Amino acid sequence: MIVLSIGLGLLSRSAAAEPPAKQPPNVVQVEMQALVAALQTAVASIGAGDVREVAHTLHRVHEARNATEKALHSGAYKPPQNAAKLADFAKLDTAFHHELERMVGASGKNDVQGTAVALGAALGQCQGCHALFKDKPVAKSP
Repeated sequence: MIVLSIGLGLLSRSAAAEPPAKQPPNVVQVEMQALVAALQTAVASIGAGDVREVAHTLHRVHEARNATEKALHSGAYKPPQNAAKLADFAKLDTAFHHELERMVGASGKNDVQGTAVALGAALGQCQGCHALFKDKPVAKSP
């Protein structure tokens, strides 16, 4: 009986083994996480009618972008798709960040309308970059 209990205990431990540890996010994922937080702040701030906090949250995105640029230039990071098209990636990234800069300028003046317009322009550019460079999702079987 004791042997059976020990055996079952060992089986239950191996069955409940922890999943493998997740890899830490890469530099682009860190930048995207900062961007999501900044965009959520922008939407909430626009709704509240006070967008002064938006510039501060976008500053974190700018810091993360610097790390992304270094990783791209050093070769430490390559986009999952179309890695050979780094010039196109840089062009899209520059245009996108220009819209974020417009948001910073507008939010610094507490210009809710200007912040909203710049937010819309920035969001309008997401899909173009993601379509070219983001990992394609794996289709789930029915």
